[in-house]
Amino acid sequence: ARRSNASGVAVERDPERCAKHEKALPQVRVSCSAVTPQNVLGLVDEMVSSPPAWLDVLKVDIDSYDCPVLEVLLERVRARVVLVEANPSIPPPYQWAMLHHPELWDFFNSFRSPEEVPIRGCSLAYEVDLLRRFGYDFVAFGGHDAIFTHRSVREAWAPLDVPMDEFDCYNEAFIAANGVPIALTRRWFFEVSDVQAGLPEIWSFFSDWMQANAG
Repeated sequence: ARRSNASGVAVERDPERCAKHEKALPQVRVSCSAVTPQNVLGLVDEMVSSPPAWLDVLKVDIDSYDCPVLEVLLERVRARVVLVEANPSIPPPYQWAMLHHPELWDFFNSFRSPEEVPIRGCSLAYEVDLLRRFGYDFVAFGGHDAIFTHRSVREAWAPLDVPMDEFDCYNEAFIAANGVPIALTRRWFFEVSDVQAGLPEIWSFFSDWMQANAG
């Protein structure tokens, strides 16, 4: 954005990071406030009086209830490219999404890093299903991020055949531990062939973790 002098809007809850954002990208209007599924459209309306028919890029990366916020945005906003953080510890085909709760911010701040919280974010399979319903193709995944493009720009990927297969992309990607032992992630992806057998294991891990850490 700095090199191309691109304009846009952003939301950042942390005051220190928000100040750095405003200094580094003065052409981007920043709302220094918390974003939730309930207020995200109101924040957009405050910052953008005449929204364009299409955005070039929409990015959601809040290390928590990303998918509920994204779903609300997609009801109103159309973008050619969508970038969203994914929880890499939960492999396809399992669908997982953290929901919003007003006490999550204080809970997350009790940890040194968001990577210590395995329940955050949403799984790649959940994102693929969510974005598909709004007309988006899955095109890439790596680390903690997934990329989607709208079907209207599908020809730009020629000769590649999109959408990509999330199983193949996940298998080829570097998978970072996200508070879940990597051995469990490998087991759920490579060893457990029956989803109905894997779901109770994932639920049990998250339940035990919450009981041990939520107090």
